Amino acid sequence: MRILHIHPSMLSGGIEAMICAIAAEMARQGHDVTFCSIYQPKPDDIFWYRLPETVHKETLGKQSTGFSLNEVFSVYRFIRDGHYDVVQLHGFFYYFFLSVLLLPRQMFYYTFHNDAKKESFKWDVRFFWLKKLMFRLGRVRAITISPASQQSFRELYRCQSALCENGIPMPTVSDAVNAVDEAHITQTTRVFLHPGRIAEAKNQLVLVRVFDRLVREGQDVVLLIAGRKEDDAIFRQIRPFFSDRIRFLGLRTDVPSLMAKADAMCLPSVWEGLPVTLLECLAVGCIPICSPVGGIVNAIEDGRNGLLSKSSSEEDYYQAMMRFLALTTDEIAQLKEQCTSSFQPYHISNTVQKYLQEYSR
Repeated sequence: MRILHIHPSMLSGGIEAMICAIAAEMARQGHDVTFCSIYQPKPDDIFWYRLPETVHKETLGKQSTGFSLNEVFSVYRFIRDGHYDVVQLHGFFYYFFLSVLLLPRQMFYYTFHNDAKKESFKWDVRFFWLKKLMFRLGRVRAITISPASQQSFRELYRCQSALCENGIPMPTVSDAVNAVDEAHITQTTRVFLHPGRIAEAKNQLVLVRVFDRLVREGQDVVLLIAGRKEDDAIFRQIRPFFSDRIRFLGLRTDVPSLMAKADAMCLPSVWEGLPVTLLECLAVGCIPICSPVGGIVNAIEDGRNGLLSKSSSEEDYYQAMMRFLALTTDEIAQLKEQCTSSFQPYHISNTVQKYLQEYSR
């Protein structure tokens, strides 16, 4: 099967990590897979460079941000001339409308990597009626990544979607000394990792306020924040909280290795799809402390393979942290064991099998 995955770029994010994993696994299974980046790849597009040689890499070379009619036609020509069996979209950007309208025999699929209501950006609201029509007519077939994601799609678009839960390959973990080892201030310091880009959805202002409160109350804890600065305004808000106990690591490529040594992973998000970082967390046996949003509630059972706060609010997340800090050594060991045993359904091979089944319908 000739399969095209197309996306604006391959920056460091959950969507890009999923594209990389899915494309690589499809190629490993013998399919002819191409990934096309609309923007010219940059040195920090880490998942562009992680695509294996078995995946053909193409770029349309877009340089500047913002609307460009030229890219609309470039995408159309690229898809038209490629003669692909399947075109897999990972964001319904304006680039794709012309292709969907003018290539009626082409099979288009679109993965909702988030809550359906959060998939429509400010400019995208203007085209919502057209997106809705395309899904209802079957011109573009929707794929959702968790039961919660599927429910949000049905409520918004009033039609059906396929369910292909996110998955990842088993992460590679290094035993070398890393930032978690170096973060211990005392022998009893508990080190927590927050892996995520600095963005509204990730709720970092609440996170640093909670840890600031814990530190002021005398808790021997350290928070490490690993992710790129996507939103400068939010970064300016959280920066005054940085100290020897709340540290910003910036973009990291060794997140699974950090998780493997951390006491727990913190994810107090306001909204999510089914985070790749959460699946990595389960795979390496790190305990997730999360807010109950998106597909998180489908993967985590409170008290069994992680802890869920009652909401994304500061007080509720503080209470979840206090619950973790009160756990006994035996309870922590049991939670870690349940994390690893609950990962298997989220292996990338299971995800790709469901994608291929949907493509074959």
